[in-house]
Amino acid sequence: MKTIQSLCTLVLGLIGALSASAQTDSAAARQKALFYADSLIRSHFYQDWKAVASLTCNSAIKYYGGPDGFREHVVMLYFHNEPQVEEKPERSSIVRIMNNDIDEWQCVVEKIRHTFINNRRARIYSYLVGQSKDDAATWKFVDVSHNSVKNVIYIFPDIFGTLAIPDARTVYEDEELAAQLAAEEAANKKEAVPKKKPAPVKKKK
Repeated sequence: MKTIQSLCTLVLGLIGALSASAQTDSAAARQKALFYADSLIRSHFYQDWKAVASLTCNSAIKYYGGPDGFREHVVMLYFHNEPQVEEKPERSSIVRIMNNDIDEWQCVVEKIRHTFINNRRARIYSYLVGQSKDDAATWKFVDVSHNSVKNVIYIFPDIFGTLAIPDARTVYEDEELAAQLAAEEAANKKEAVPKKKPAPVKKKK
């Protein structure tokens, strides 16, 4: 009986250790992916095109016609949406990460750009798709904001079929505030409506 209990304890311990190891691996993969994503974001912001190319998936560079075509495309987009003087590099966060149970990881990184559009404060949300083929040690990316989400499969054919990518969006802070105030006003009106008192029950004679 003691032998069986000991074996059960050993098995449960191994399962717990493996589970903890998997969680640690996932956390480490996130940290590495975010480090490389931030490097790409800063390289793009400060116009270090050589570093941008080195952190971009080869399939994307090939899609845009090789190193020269890719550089031309990225530079054109940069100056078309050139950061304003008061802007800082985009903030980033991992919104999705997964692996294929071997040594390849992929992730989706959300970028948030705080800027002005027609003198209105705005936040632009766009996404990077990351890939690591060395068990999350190093990462390269495809910037989905350079193209449509529908075209990602052509730019990055290796993408996991279950790796969902959100659509890019722009949020204007004045519209966001107006919607918030309208929702609060509607909630206050709802609370202010007096509840009807139930009709008194007539006693039977």
